[in-house]
Amino acid sequence: SLIHLNHLSSHTTALSKLVVHPIRAMPPKAPAAKRAPSNPAKAKAPAKATAKAPAKAAAPAKAAPAAAPPAVSAEEEAKKAEEEAKAKAEEEAAAAKKAEEERQQKEAAEAEVKRLQALANGDVTIKYNMYDEKFKIENYTLTAAAIDEVYCLSDVMPGCYIHLGDKEFGYGEEQVYLKEDPPGTFRGLMAGETYWCYVQQDPEQEKQDQEAMRKKYEGVVVGGGIGDRGSEVETCSCGWGAPCTNAMICKDWDNRFANALKAGGNPILFTNT
Repeated sequence: SLIHLNHLSSHTTALSKLVVHPIRAMPPKAPAAKRAPSNPAKAKAPAKATAKAPAKAAAPAKAAPAAAPPAVSAEEEAKKAEEEAKAKAEEEAAAAKKAEEERQQKEAAEAEVKRLQALANGDVTIKYNMYDEKFKIENYTLTAAAIDEVYCLSDVMPGCYIHLGDKEFGYGEEQVYLKEDPPGTFRGLMAGETYWCYVQQDPEQEKQDQEAMRKKYEGVVVGGGIGDRGSEVETCSCGWGAPCTNAMICKDWDNRFANALKAGGNPILFTNT
């Protein structure tokens, strides 16, 4: 045992004599550079950026329900019903008034036409200077030959032209004669009336007189006497033998039938005017 202790002692002495040197830290190795690929085509393409889908737009907010209308009171409803009833009554009254006016106008027109129809045949008075004789008319017509036969005007004034007027013209007044169709046949005379006879001896003046009558009675007369109402929208048609149907246009509304008759109109055809 003594030997063993001596041996341990010698080892201890030897270890104490050893010099301890500090251990140096080794620097870290640099990372090895990556090797470039031998085939560039096989090189990895850069990763594609993933596009994010756009976010959905938020749905619009629902509109708030409309507020309910305020309740109508019973008083307001009654007032509204009363106003509607009043308006309806006024409308019906206006329609009834218009219908009555039209009925009266139609009755008056029919009565006037009947009156004129009764004047188609009878006696008329023809005045010329001191002459004042009665002549028979038939269907509102008289001829210059019938007047000349009584007054012998062509015996005193050979080749003269006889005309009639519904008034006695004053000195210098334009003489507008009654319608002649054809010349020398007077139209639109009415029994019981008085007409004035005028004699023209100048052929040139006669041409002018005939032209004046033509212009005055230029409306086409058709159907046995009723005039053409084609332009009544612009002017009175009574002078063409067609009684006006519009009082705003007619020159003499109250006498439209008589004036149309004087222009050669046939009152038998006036009943629809």
